[in-house]
Amino acid sequence: MYHKFKGQLLMLCFALFGCFLFTNDDAQASVQTDFIEQMKAPIVKVSRENHLYASVMMAQAMLESDNGQSSLAVEGNNYFGVKGSYDGQSVTMGTQEMTSNGKTISTSATFKKYPTILASIEDNAKILRNGTTDDPDLYSGTWTTNSLSASDAAMALSSTYATDMEYGNKLNHLISAYNLDKLDTSPSSTSINDKLTAEVTRQLSAPKQTNDDNNEPSKITNKKIVIASQHVFPKKTTHNIAPKLMFTLQAATTK
Repeated sequence: MYHKFKGQLLMLCFALFGCFLFTNDDAQASVQTDFIEQMKAPIVKVSRENHLYASVMMAQAMLESDNGQSSLAVEGNNYFGVKGSYDGQSVTMGTQEMTSNGKTISTSATFKKYPTILASIEDNAKILRNGTTDDPDLYSGTWTTNSLSASDAAMALSSTYATDMEYGNKLNHLISAYNLDKLDTSPSSTSINDKLTAEVTRQLSAPKQTNDDNNEPSKITNKKIVIASQHVFPKKTTHNIAPKLMFTLQAATTK
C-alpha cells in the first residue's frame, strides 16, 4: 500500500511540474508576442521612413529590453540599450560588456532616458542612419539600400552596435523564431535584387535604338546580357556580402 501511494504521489508531482513548465513557457511566449504587437506599428513606421529593416529593429528591441521588461526599458523608456543622455536626461544602470578577448565583465554605464517609447525608436533609427561623429557610415550596412537582406543587416551590427560578437546571430535567431521578416514587406524595404530586376526590365522594355549608319533597327541575336551591381559597400561593413547581385538575361531575337 505504501509503495502504491508513493508511486501515485510521484506521478502527481511530475504532472504538476509538467503543467508548471508548460504554463511558464506559454506565459513567456505570450510576453514576447504581446511585446511585438505593442511595438509593431511605431517600429514599422519609423523603419520605413529611414529605409531600415523593421525586423532588425524589432529584434533589437526584444533583445536589448528583454521584451520591455528590463529596468532600463521600464525606468528610462530605453528599448535599444543606447548610452549617453537624451535632452539632458539619463539613467545609470549595471550592464555587461564583452572585451576584445571575448571575456564578459560587469560594469555600470549611463544610458539615455527617453520621454516616450516612440522617442527611443526614433533615436535608434537616427543612430543607425547617422552613425557616430567619427564614423557616420558605421551602421550603413543596416540600410535597406546597402544590404541584401535583413539577415545581412543584422550581421552588420555585430561588433559595431554592441560589444557582443554574437549580437548579429542573436538578432537573426529572433527574426527567424518570430517571423519578424514579415514586417519588412513594404516598398521601402525592397531589396537590392528587386531594384536591379526592375531597372533591367525597364531598360530592356525601352524603345530600341536605331543604327546610325543605315537607320535600321539594331539586332540582338540571342546574346547573353550580364548585369552586375556596382554598389560599393562601406569599408566599415563587418559582414561579408557574396557576389549575389548578378543577373543573366536571355534577350529575345529581334529583326
